[in-house]
Amino acid sequence: MTEGSLRLAVATVATASMIVLAGCASQSGTTPPASPSPSSAGITMPDLDQFTPAPSGEPLDEEGGGGTLDPQPAPPWDAQQEVAAIAAAEKALATFARPDLEPTEWWAALAPLLTSTAQQDYQYVDPANIPAHRVTGAGTIVDDSSRYAVFVRVPSDAGMYTVVLTRQNGVAPWLAARFTPPEGTH
Repeated sequence: MTEGSLRLAVATVATASMIVLAGCASQSGTTPPASPSPSSAGITMPDLDQFTPAPSGEPLDEEGGGGTLDPQPAPPWDAQQEVAAIAAAEKALATFARPDLEPTEWWAALAPLLTSTAQQDYQYVDPANIPAHRVTGAGTIVDDSSRYAVFVRVPSDAGMYTVVLTRQNGVAPWLAARFTPPEGTH
């Protein structure tokens, strides 16, 4: 195909597209946006003023709160934080492992202990399907390689659960991100 016939084919496709779009616009009662004018090379440049500019400032936080990153200090990792993480995991699992509750009552107690992503993941869980009924012992941290996330194993009457906790900064509370049931349970 020669360069001239290639340009003719591109122009034909572009013209046909415009006719189709114009027909659709006239049927819907709206007019199509002005099309960019072709350059001498046959390539069209869009009008950049029609696009929304990129936001300025810091990226959004992990929880999707719509703000900027929290300038709080990096969280420490010490004995006090370890105790707080274990207590948060035990409380979250004790609240989660309540198959005897009605779903609305169960959810009202559990939702504040979860990250926003976990709230989306667990909002439709039927508590009657949870195999555990209670926490039966103290939790143990099994992975603390990050200051912002920790894995805690918590014993229950259905076996050992792993609770993943996260936090946004050094002053934010630990929130449950995931409950992993014992192997062999559903």
